[in-house]
Amino acid sequence: HVNAMYKRVEENRPIHARDPLFAELFRNASTLVMKVEKTDKGVKVIETSKNPFSAKLIQAHAKVVSLFLKNGHSEVRKNHSIPE
Repeated sequence: HVNAMYKRVEENRPIHARDPLFAELFRNASTLVMKVEKTDKGVKVIETSKNPFSAKLIQAHAKVVSLFLKNGHSEVRKNHSIPE
């Protein structure tokens, strides 16, 4: 899943474009550095940015991913705010 999502970012093929957070992530994709490392238990995802606003977007996205795991598909349908 992670590799497929990174490919979408690289190819500028947004998902959840109606969600303000996801739309903003794709708008700022060129400022994101994304890395996936394989581990014994799966993968380790490392996302960074030298841009302070993009770093906030990364942190907000991580929280939303946790909500997706906690709340399931109902969370996917929600919109998520852009950090200040």
